[in-house]
Amino acid sequence: MISKKWTDEELDILRRFYRKRGALYIASLIGRKPHSVRMKAHELGIKNKESRPWKEWEKHYLIKNYQLKKNASLGRTLRRSPSAILAEAKKLRLTEPRSAYWTKKEKEILIALYPERKNSLQYISQLTTRSVAAIMMMAQVLGLRRPQHDHEWTKEEHEYFVKHRKKKSHKEIANDLGLTASAVGHHASRSGLLKRSRGRPWTEEEKEYIRQNYKKIPTREIAAKLERTMDAVINLAGPLGISAGMPRPWSKEDEEYMRNYFGKKPIEEIATALGRTVPAVSTMAVKFKLTKPRRRKGRRIRSVQQSL
Repeated sequence: MISKKWTDEELDILRRFYRKRGALYIASLIGRKPHSVRMKAHELGIKNKESRPWKEWEKHYLIKNYQLKKNASLGRTLRRSPSAILAEAKKLRLTEPRSAYWTKKEKEILIALYPERKNSLQYISQLTTRSVAAIMMMAQVLGLRRPQHDHEWTKEEHEYFVKHRKKKSHKEIANDLGLTASAVGHHASRSGLLKRSRGRPWTEEEKEYIRQNYKKIPTREIAAKLERTMDAVINLAGPLGISAGMPRPWSKEDEEYMRNYFGKKPIEEIATALGRTVPAVSTMAVKFKLTKPRRRKGRRIRSVQQSL
């Protein structure tokens, strides 16, 4: 059934009152159903105080599963109404005609044939009248796995790769040989023809700078100063004999100082006074119960549900 077209008067009412009054109020004014009002508001980008914005992971889940599951099932997973699912799907341009749902027989064929690599995806496609992409998606939904198979390179293929590896990209060579780019990359690595370039050598000045400042200023500042990564600085600290090693234990005087001044002085000032890092001070503040523990939203929701 095709819904009737929205008039300019109805759209004007929607824009004027939806943010404050919501879908039920507007539905009573214009004689439409609340879910129809919500869908049109979502399509126009009009939100009210009860609207919950869509997160990126929710959109990704919807894109991945919209053609495989019903709106009611998607709604239960995402805790949204079917109309909200349909509205977001329309916004993401997912509302093209859906393919027919997989039958029990089609799933049985897939379960029987997909795990065996000797059964090509094209062969399974012919039996199920499904596209290769649809077969791979349904296999993922059913938790099916297909064994990996490394291509056995011939002498001619290897010689072709050696001859053209400096002139062509892996993707171009893969197209020439009828392989995947990842297969070409793996062969280059296994053959020793894909060597990682050595990093920039350390100078004596850089090493001395690290000796003078490691554990005194944040590692990220040392890395930025030397235009190195933090991992590179940390990895060099060991051979230089200045690695952090075991953390210095907290004394009773340290704990007493924390209890007297935490929350009264800046955390950076406390860290300097104790010869500690800011993260170390923050960690011990939690251990000494000097900070209020954060309540996790999910844990609070579960407790409410249990009480009901």
